[in-house]
Amino acid sequence: MQITSGRGPAECCWVVARVLKVLIEECEDRKLSYQVVDRQEGPENGTLASALLEVTGYQVEDQLQSWIGTVQWIGKSKYRKFHKRKNWFVGVAFFKPSKQVGFRQSE
Repeated sequence: MQITSGRGPAECCWVVARVLKVLIEECEDRKLSYQVVDRQEGPENGTLASALLEVTGYQVEDQLQSWIGTVQWIGKSKYRKFHKRKNWFVGVAFFKPSKQVGFRQSE
């Protein structure tokens, strides 16, 4: 699964970190195995521009289907105190693992 802030501001990067935490908790509750494969740090401390999570287990896609698409997170900005916007969006998508292609060192 990929969680991304796209081109969003620091607040969206904060939401990526929050969504990752909630997704990990949900995986644990559902007895799904997970591994954080990659994470790209965001502009502020404690934020992530994106995260890649490998999840395995019984009917993973069915169990986590509600996360796919655009996730709206409602909350005040931690980075701009007087900013009026309270809706922050991130994208969540599934990806099938690609087949490993073997190659020779000489190639």
